[in-house]
Amino acid sequence: MTVTLAPSRSSVSAGIGFACLGFALYTCMDTAVKWLSAGYPLYQVIFFNAAFGLVPMLAYAQLTGGFGQLKTRRPWLHGVRAALALIGSFTCFHAYSVMPIADVYAILFCAPLLITALSVPILGESVGWRRWSAVGVGFIGVMVMLRPGAGMANPAILGALFSAVANALGFLLLRRFIATENRITFGFYASAATAIVTGLMILVLGGVAPSLNDLLPIAIGGMLGGSAYLFVTNAYRQAPAAVVAPFQYTQMIWGVLSGYLLWQDVPDTTMLVGCAIVISSGLYILHRETVRQAPVAQDTTPVASATAPVKTG
Repeated sequence: MTVTLAPSRSSVSAGIGFACLGFALYTCMDTAVKWLSAGYPLYQVIFFNAAFGLVPMLAYAQLTGGFGQLKTRRPWLHGVRAALALIGSFTCFHAYSVMPIADVYAILFCAPLLITALSVPILGESVGWRRWSAVGVGFIGVMVMLRPGAGMANPAILGALFSAVANALGFLLLRRFIATENRITFGFYASAATAIVTGLMILVLGGVAPSLNDLLPIAIGGMLGGSAYLFVTNAYRQAPAAVVAPFQYTQMIWGVLSGYLLWQDVPDTTMLVGCAIVISSGLYILHRETVRQAPVAQDTTPVASATAPVKTG
């Protein structure tokens, strides 16, 4: 076993700063997606987001070692993750277009629960009764938000839930192969494949010429999404996952704020109660994961925690 030095206080502080900035930028991207979805086909919005998201990723790759680091020995791996990112983008962006952003976040926050449950069949990991109990409680919170008999009939809610599943599966693949792949390749290939597929859809199905008023939010939204991926992945390099992961829940604050300021959306009590249950369960799973890994040196890559999914699409 290789033992690594504990991260310094300044490194941890930098990691927290990167995480807070990255998750806030993700909300800015999601807000741009919701704003643009009113005037453009969904596949065109996804194309804008993915294509402009490549700009900061390519710039980062060039500045940190050149484009050679984008080479991969596992194209099939990135093909599978790209497919998951593409499907997740369609379902998630549709949910943004018809639901308050904060409500979508509340559903997406169940991804850590799914990661814990799916790590057993996919990664062969052992999950103790405490974490299984937390997963069970968390899914009760999901059911509270889904409102069986009412909300279950809403395709957007089911789409957000399916996006959480796709996010969890994609993250488990990242956990499995991150040791032999440069982490920037995961975001790059997912965004590149998404841009190619949706670009072909525009050619076949047609699109809407962007207005001058929309060009700026189109470009900024996509580039903020690509930058957010870089900030969050670097946060996990600077600080332990147990420190970084909880800051993902700060997105609820930004989601509520942007929804209220732009669309006067306010989450209802049922959604907030269900979200609180899900977040509490996720934090407890993170605590148990930290306790379970305590005897060994803590890794600061995204694979260290089962509760730290990172968006790639």
